[in-house]
Amino acid sequence: MRVYADSSFILRLVTGEAGAEQAGAEYRRLGRPPIFYLPLHGLEVENGIRLRAFHERRVLPSGLRMRINRERDAAVSRLIGFIKRGAFKEIVLDMDTATDRARRLSTTHADRIGARSIDLLHVACALLLETEVFLTFDPRQAELAKAEGLQVATVRAEDRPASQLSSPSHQHRLKRS
Repeated sequence: MRVYADSSFILRLVTGEAGAEQAGAEYRRLGRPPIFYLPLHGLEVENGIRLRAFHERRVLPSGLRMRINRERDAAVSRLIGFIKRGAFKEIVLDMDTATDRARRLSTTHADRIGARSIDLLHVACALLLETEVFLTFDPRQAELAKAEGLQVATVRAEDRPASQLSSPSHQHRLKRS
């Protein structure tokens, strides 16, 4: 199975942020297929991990900073583990070709969907890789991918810390099309 996940989905697989449990469940439901992992993912995911730590350090007391660093390092270790196990399949695309495809997607869909450039680029990459399943937490990206004929699994989670995700009051929706 050819699977593409945007960075929001991959981040949730390797961190404990809101939606991590749902991302893991969807990944397992699909049978743990290899997920394409581009240099674009590397930049977004690694920077996302560091950016989260940066923002947490700014708002949490200094006594918790070591915990933040441990969580950051654990997320990076999980990311490396996914890559080493082949769960994330490292692949390189010609970014000029991907950008051209994203520009065409913009012409066709941006006015209607409100897709951001990064949304367009992820969907363009998925199309170029002839993806069978597209995984995302982003509703606009899901709409764009569907409009281009991709099978989409959109996972949605409330904006709660991961520790609250398993509470009985937590409602999540998994939508497949």
